[in-house]
Amino acid sequence: MIEVPTWFGVATFITLLLLIVVIAGIVHNRKKKRFDVTKISISDIDRMSGHDFEDYLYVLFVALGYEETFLTKKSRDFGADLLFRDRLEAQTVVQAKRIADKIGLEAVQEIYAAQAYYGADQALIVTSAGDISEPCRKLATATKVRIVTREDLIEIIRLFKKGKKTEAQAVIELPYEEADYNAEDSIHDLDHQRGLVKAGEYFYKLTKSRQSM
Repeated sequence: MIEVPTWFGVATFITLLLLIVVIAGIVHNRKKKRFDVTKISISDIDRMSGHDFEDYLYVLFVALGYEETFLTKKSRDFGADLLFRDRLEAQTVVQAKRIADKIGLEAVQEIYAAQAYYGADQALIVTSAGDISEPCRKLATATKVRIVTREDLIEIIRLFKKGKKTEAQAVIELPYEEADYNAEDSIHDLDHQRGLVKAGEYFYKLTKSRQSM
């Protein structure tokens, strides 16, 4: 049986101990950066989960001076992740969209419904998405839902880090961006030929009295 020198065992123990200390330090620093909003960048946001993004925005909004800011429950939030009162005392519902893909209609539909549910004065979407679909922009115009885009978010972070909280608030409270739309373009007008109403696989034969109405 080969005997292991005592000094070797001690050296191994010390090496393992130092390794544990280094790893613990790295983990601690990562956690510190993750939770300190003054050090968060857009690249950090891109690595966040949806729930992390909601928590980050809550702390950011309070740090910017929106003292009346509230998080909704993680489940059954009815489309809103946060509520806050802006500088004009307008109650605002917020949906946080931490996604890499293009943001679509769903976000507007959900936050607009949340505005009605919570009895809010206005609705806001804050997103890290790189693009916004045209239908999303059109529906946001129709429903007066404001969207804080990725570029807006980057600017808010920059202003916040410089201590320019009022300017950051101004970006959040910008009026909604209008997009040209015509609701009639979304309507399918079907002709009732010879008193026959048809749609897909379904039909109904109109009576003469109904045709004359």
